[in-house]
Order: sequence, then C-alpha cells, then structure tokens
Amino acid sequence: MKKYVALGLIIAVLLSTMSLWLQPYGGTDFDFNAGVEVLAKPNVKLKFKVKLFEGTITAITDTAITVEAEEFSGNLIAIGKWIYVYEGVIGIAEWARVKNYVEEGRALIAMASITKGNKTLDVLLGLKQENLVLVRPILIRYYTEKHYHTKAYIGIYGKIVSKGGNFLLIENKGIRGLVVVDAESTWYKAGYGLVTWKDVADEFKVGDLIRIFCHNVLILKEEFAERFGFNAVIWGYSGAIIDLTSGTAISRYIEKGE
Repeated sequence: MKKYVALGLIIAVLLSTMSLWLQPYGGTDFDFNAGVEVLAKPNVKLKFKVKLFEGTITAITDTAITVEAEEFSGNLIAIGKWIYVYEGVIGIAEWARVKNYVEEGRALIAMASITKGNKTLDVLLGLKQENLVLVRPILIRYYTEKHYHTKAYIGIYGKIVSKGGNFLLIENKGIRGLVVVDAESTWYKAGYGLVTWKDVADEFKVGDLIRIFCHNVLILKEEFAERFGFNAVIWGYSGAIIDLTSGTAISRYIEKGE
C-alpha cells in the first residue's frame, strides 16, 4: 500500500475522454463535502500563485515546517485543516494530527506567499512523501478543472486496481478514478440486508469490474496530477455499487434526516 501511495495513488484523466465513462441516471443528491470548503465559491478567482518544488523538510513543529530548497528556504505555516492520504486511508484532520505523519527528509512541496498590507505569509498548501499525501482544501480548489455534479446518477464502469479502507482506485480505458466511500456508511446488500461499507469492502476485490452510480466527479488540472499523482475524485452515492465480476450488489441506504 505504501508503494501504491508513493506512486501517487491515482489517476490520469483527460477531460476529452470523460464522456466515455460518464452516463446519467435518475436519483437524488447526497452531500459528501460535509462543510469542507473544497469547492467553496467556485466562481471566485483565487488571488495567489502556487509554487511546486522538491525540497527537504528539516523541522516539523505544532504550527509549521521548515523547508530547504533552491526555490524557497524557511518556515511554512501549516496550521489548519488538511485532506490526507496515509497508510490506505483518506481523511480530513487538523495539523495537530497530521503533523505526526510527516517525516524530515525529501518531499514535494506546494506553497504560496500571501501578502496582506506590508506583511507576507509563507503558507504550506500541500506535500507528498513516500507514504503520505497532504493537501489543503484550498489547493484542491486552486487546481479544480471541472466539477461534474448531478442530482441524477452518473454511471461509471471501472476495474479495481487498488483499494484502501475507505476508497477504491478504478481504471477504465487508461482513465483512473479515486472512489471515496465512508467506511461507516450504510448500504443494503442484495440477498442479505443492511450492512456498512467496512462489512462488505473485502467483497470488492482488486481485478474485479464494477459499476458505480454516483453524483460527483471532480477533475483536477494536469499540473496537479503530474506532481501529486491524481486528478479525479468520485463521491456521493444514493444509488448502487455493483461488482460485475462477483455479483455483489449494494445500494445506498439513507434514513430520513441523514
């Protein structure tokens, strides 16, 4: 799994070929973001320039990291909320937690220098190490190319090429997509009854062909994909996930008020 994360996790998606695997179906909306500002204010242009470079992390503190590189040397503010991929799990947490995943040594660094008045703040926006990917939600927003969203279902076919505790990596015709699934989410398994994702995740095996009915596909720009290794994220399920190889079929079960 560490090797998989080291390779970047994911995804080489070309916008011109997305139509090969996106098909609309009827359904209802389901909000994955849960307050996270990943796609907040999509029509507002972000007024800063992101720098991406390889550097060496020499210190990690409760508020920042220290970086040495040709492009930048000094402290980068790291406090705040982060999206992380670490040891086969995707999650969202504050710096106080995710700093424990960061190690001194080589890393891909994403940063921005933000000037307010006569003061300049150097801010860490993302980093990638062998077994870790960290990105701020605002970095996802910065590199967003397109957000496909519909209250109808988007039908996606793909072969599972890797998986973690709360995600699947699927591939179709050279296109790879990260499928994010809440491990505690409730589903109705055909021929069985109510289950959680963690109860049935092992039934969806690497090499199986699956079909997913979802509501959101987020496409990120190629520059981000080339450096962080992924540029498509799939989420939002009130429909079904069907394993066409094994026959396992689950349908999202949402109680009133959920």
